[in-house]
Amino acid sequence: MKFKLSTPLLLLLLSALTLVSCSEEPTIFDTVIANGRVIDPETGRDEIVFIGISKDRIKAISKDSLQSKEYIDATGLVVAPGFIDLHAHGQTNVENSYQAYDGVTTALELEVGIDTLSAFLKAREGKSLLNFGASASQLAVRNKVITGEMAAKKSIYEELNIDAIDTAVANNQLIEVRKLLQEKLNEGAIGIGIPVGYEKGASIEEIFDVYAFAAEQNTPIFSHVREGGAIAFQQALSNALTNGTALHICHLNSMARKDVAICLEMVEKAIEKGYNISTEMYPYTAGNTEIGSAIFDEGWEERLGCTYEDLQWVETGERLTPETFKKYRKTGGGVIVHMMKPKWIELCLTSPSTCIASDGGSYSPYGHPRGSGTFSRVLGRYVRELNALSLHEALKKMTLMPAQILEPFVPEMKKRGRIQVGCFADIVIFDADKIIDNATYKRGFEKSTGVQYLLVNGKRIINNAKLLPDVFPGKAITSNTKK
Repeated sequence: MKFKLSTPLLLLLLSALTLVSCSEEPTIFDTVIANGRVIDPETGRDEIVFIGISKDRIKAISKDSLQSKEYIDATGLVVAPGFIDLHAHGQTNVENSYQAYDGVTTALELEVGIDTLSAFLKAREGKSLLNFGASASQLAVRNKVITGEMAAKKSIYEELNIDAIDTAVANNQLIEVRKLLQEKLNEGAIGIGIPVGYEKGASIEEIFDVYAFAAEQNTPIFSHVREGGAIAFQQALSNALTNGTALHICHLNSMARKDVAICLEMVEKAIEKGYNISTEMYPYTAGNTEIGSAIFDEGWEERLGCTYEDLQWVETGERLTPETFKKYRKTGGGVIVHMMKPKWIELCLTSPSTCIASDGGSYSPYGHPRGSGTFSRVLGRYVRELNALSLHEALKKMTLMPAQILEPFVPEMKKRGRIQVGCFADIVIFDADKIIDNATYKRGFEKSTGVQYLLVNGKRIINNAKLLPDVFPGKAITSNTKK
């Protein structure tokens, strides 16, 4: 017996069969990371799974294999969110290349900020290895208001060595400071950077007013606090708590020094009471700063707890004497300051309140090793060799914590610092048994060992431990970045 289907019925059947066929077709991802130990600090995930990536996002996480155009075999390797550095002064692809070998996918200049912000963001778009962004520079703004000179300085060293550093902003000029800071926030600045420790003449009133302004604008402060140890921390916290300002204190270890225990206690108690306070540290016992700054005004030896021999000239690597100190103080330049004790570093590192940030500077052959080795040093020395903290704790301090510090003000950061479906594919894949920093105070910038692959917004920039040429997937991270 033969059946004859009508044309409408035949089309309906063919359509149904097509839908069934399409629904059974597997998704083909742009990239699949296979067989890696995936660690997500927010959910606690720690298991061997497959990650499917399409364009710049994680689209699937599965215990079953996934199909892809390209595969990364992560067998025996840790797969984690890319590291987020809140404090990176080196903002070119030269520094970014070293940061990439250190597992960093986002490097932000938040302590000092960038005066020419809009031009900086435009210049780096489509040309950056890593995600980038900056705060509004209170230092540059106050200098403009005091001097009346609106032209941008060529470098931070010029900003630190003009007469305005020794002068306070007058009360009738505070409104002009606010106006210029607002312009930078409108350009996408992530908060306001206040390096008041370098501003010898800055008054209590002018700094307090910037905190008040930040609170009114619901934007955070990132501060290199004044010299003075615990007293300086008390002043910064007082400014924040009385105004309701979100405050991030930069490099607690090098600002607190001998007062590290009480300074940590202050920060931890403020956090426990619900205030929006955060802090950071880097895993080295030496700092790095400008020799011509107010930090080295008379009495610096007692304040910093070190001598001329503890000062290392970045340009040559030499240790200083009274004579060379006087010479370089006139010319200006970077100096490494050996002033901290290993126990202070471990105390900061193991505190639940500290995230990791490098404070890395511009490239120099003898530059501070933190510019290229901070994150690998934490994982290699303090996790693997010293067992000072667990791998999970360390990764949280490098990924989730910095993302959470920013996300109330930069919604996009809710999708970074994590390995979850829907998040940006900023991913580091490293060998936990081999990762280590190679940079030293004598060798300066050196590539770290152990990062096998690095993806920024879904694009590989490190493949089989080698930086790929001409790949620039970094995106601007700004306060007005949309989800």
